[in-house]
Amino acid sequence: MSSNQPYRSGNWRGIIDPQWQEALSDLDRWLRDHPGVNVVDKKSRAVSRVETPDGAVYVKIIHRLQERGSALKMFVSGIKWVLRPSRAIATFRITDTMLEKGIGCPKPILAARRRNARGWPEDVFICSEVPYPSIFSLLDDTDEASARDSIITSAAQGIAALHNQGFIHGDCIPGNLCLAPDQSIFFLDNDRTGSMPPLGKRHARLANVVQFLTRLPLPTQQNEVFELFLDSYSRDSAATCPIDSGDMTKLARKLQSRQVLLAEKRARKASARHSPNPSGNKPPE
Repeated sequence: MSSNQPYRSGNWRGIIDPQWQEALSDLDRWLRDHPGVNVVDKKSRAVSRVETPDGAVYVKIIHRLQERGSALKMFVSGIKWVLRPSRAIATFRITDTMLEKGIGCPKPILAARRRNARGWPEDVFICSEVPYPSIFSLLDDTDEASARDSIITSAAQGIAALHNQGFIHGDCIPGNLCLAPDQSIFFLDNDRTGSMPPLGKRHARLANVVQFLTRLPLPTQQNEVFELFLDSYSRDSAATCPIDSGDMTKLARKLQSRQVLLAEKRARKASARHSPNPSGNKPPE
């Protein structure tokens, strides 16, 4: 049973781990005194890593949902951000539930929201650091097939366990999965992680699988690697969601389609980086 408590500090309202209640009693002052090291600095959100006496934590401050897009897209995104409940608080609750069910993820410390005079929300989410390397970095650093296969198998088992416990990850990519020394998986970036939908459970599970496999390091995107992952995932999912040949056929089509889409996206980015300066002016030194 969770022992988390309601939280108030100035205009901030949310939830807190009671062990941090004293340290974070004045959130604005704590944020000023602990700027940490910037990890992400964008218009929509900022993330910093902060060293504390109780270990390193990550502080995410969210200003809006959408980073950029068309005027219509930004308008709709703004409406959602104003009207929907706090994303930070939702993240706190889902990660707390994941931990209760034995799924590895960063321990939530605080989630809170405040609104300015015009009603525009700002969220803050603080969680503990997961001190393990990501699946992506591990695969990117190894040339040994046996090590690669062990990592892939652990990832498949971890994702199956997540799904078997009734969760769907919001961004199931290798950079958001960490591997502990005991081969257990920790899931990062759970802003959009949620409970398994009541309808379309199989579709949601397979979408996570496709998302993961198509974002592996390119040298790892091989049929034998896909087959190893799917064999392990299928075995571990058999009790809750058996995967038949029809599912495998659909999965293969989705994998191929997604790979083509991502390859085209990479090509466009590469072309943009290497395109000549349209103004013809010498860039500043």
